[in-house]
Amino acid sequence: MLSFLPKVVHRRPRTTALVLALLVLSAMSVGVYAYALHQWHAAQAAVKAARLDEAQRSLDCCLLLWPRSIPVHLLAARTARLRGDFEGAEAHLNRCLKLNQGASEAIQLEFLLLRVQGGEEDEVAGELLSLYVDQNSPESPVILETLAHAYMQNLRYGPAYACLSRWAEMAPDSAEPLRWRGWILERLSNREEAIKEYKRALDLDPDLVPVRLRLAEVYLERKDPLAALPHLERLSRQFPDRPDVMARLGQCRFLQGETEEARRLLEAAVRQLPNDSEVLIHLADVEKQENRLDKAEEWLRRALQVDPTDAEAKFRLAGVLQAQGASEEARTMLARSEKDRAMLIRIGQTLRQDGENPSLDPAVLTEIGVVFLNSNERLGRYWLHRALKRDPGYSPAHQALAEYYDRQGDVEKATVHRRQVKPGQKPHSPAVPASAGVRNQSN
Repeated sequence: MLSFLPKVVHRRPRTTALVLALLVLSAMSVGVYAYALHQWHAAQAAVKAARLDEAQRSLDCCLLLWPRSIPVHLLAARTARLRGDFEGAEAHLNRCLKLNQGASEAIQLEFLLLRVQGGEEDEVAGELLSLYVDQNSPESPVILETLAHAYMQNLRYGPAYACLSRWAEMAPDSAEPLRWRGWILERLSNREEAIKEYKRALDLDPDLVPVRLRLAEVYLERKDPLAALPHLERLSRQFPDRPDVMARLGQCRFLQGETEEARRLLEAAVRQLPNDSEVLIHLADVEKQENRLDKAEEWLRRALQVDPTDAEAKFRLAGVLQAQGASEEARTMLARSEKDRAMLIRIGQTLRQDGENPSLDPAVLTEIGVVFLNSNERLGRYWLHRALKRDPGYSPAHQALAEYYDRQGDVEKATVHRRQVKPGQKPHSPAVPASAGVRNQSN
C-alpha cells in the first residue's frame, strides 16, 4: 500500500524532509503541551494539599512554557503568598494586571489575601466577608482559611474560631477547620472539646499526620499512655525514622514503665532534634528514674539553654538539685519556675478573655505586648500596635516600643515613639519572664 513512498522521496526529497520535520515538530508540540498540562494539574493538587515546594516546581515549568498565562501567574502568586514570599506574590499579581490590562475579581481577591497575610487582616476582613463569603463565593473556604490563620498567628482566638466555624459549615467534608478549631480550643483550656475536634478531623482524613500526632501528645500530657499508644504505633509504622514520632513514642514507653525502650527512642530522637525541649526534659526523667541525677541535671540545663524561660524544665531542675543537696539553688529555681508559670497563666487568661470579648483597654493589650517582646518580637510589636490603634496616644505602649527599638539600635523609630510619651506618666513595666510562649503552639 505504501510502495509509492520511496518514489515520492526520490522525486521530491526536500518536500519530504520538510513534511517529516513538521510532523516531528507537531508531535513534540503535542508532547510538550501534554507535559505542561500535567504539571499544571500537579501544581493545583499540590497547592490544595499544602505541598508548596512541590507546587512551586510544577509552576516554574508551567511559567516557562506559558509565561503569559494569567491563571498560572495567579496560582503562582497564591503559592508564593502561602510560602511567605510576599514580594514574589506581588510580582506575579502585578504581572497579571499587565496581562489582563487591569484588575479582575480574581486578581483583586489575591491582592486582598496578600494584605491579610501581611498583617492587615482587620483592614480588609470586612470587605472579604461582605463581598465574597456572605455571597457564597467559591473562594470562601480559601478566604476563611487565610483570615483564620492570620488571627491564629497573632493569638486572636475569637475571630479565628468564628472564621473556622464558617469554613466548617461551607466545607463539611474538610478536616482542616476541625483541626484548627481543636488547636484553639486547647488554648481556651477546653481540652475535652479539642480532643473531639481532633477525632472528628481524623474521621474525615485518617492520614492527617499532624492531628494524629497532636492527639497522641494530648493523651501523653494527661498521663494516658494507653490512649496515645494506638496513634503512635500507627505513626511509627508509617514513619519509622521520623524523630518527633520516636520522641513521643519514647515518652509513651516511659509512662508505661519501659525505661530502656524509652531511652533508646529518646536518644535516637535527640540526635535529630537537639533543641526539642520535650525530648530533653523526658531524657532527664529517664536519668532521674535510674538515679543518674548528674545526667538528669545536664539534660535539664540543656533544655534551659534552648528556652531559658521553660517553667517545666525549671521545676524539674529544682527537684533534681534538691535531690543532690543543692537546696539553695533548688529554692531559687523553684521560685523562678513558679513566677514564670504564674505569668504564663495570667497571659493565657488575658488572651482567652480577649478572644471571647475583644478588649478595648490599651493597658491589657500593652501588657501582652510587653511580655511577648522578650520572646517573640513580631507578636510583641503586633499587640503593642493594637494598643495604639485603641489609643494612639497611650504612653506605656509608646514607651515599650521606644525601649524595644533602643535595644535594636533603631534610633529613628525609638525617637518617634519616645516623643509620644507624656511627661510624668509612669511607664508600663510589669514584672515578666523572658518568655510567655506556650508549648505546642502549633501542630
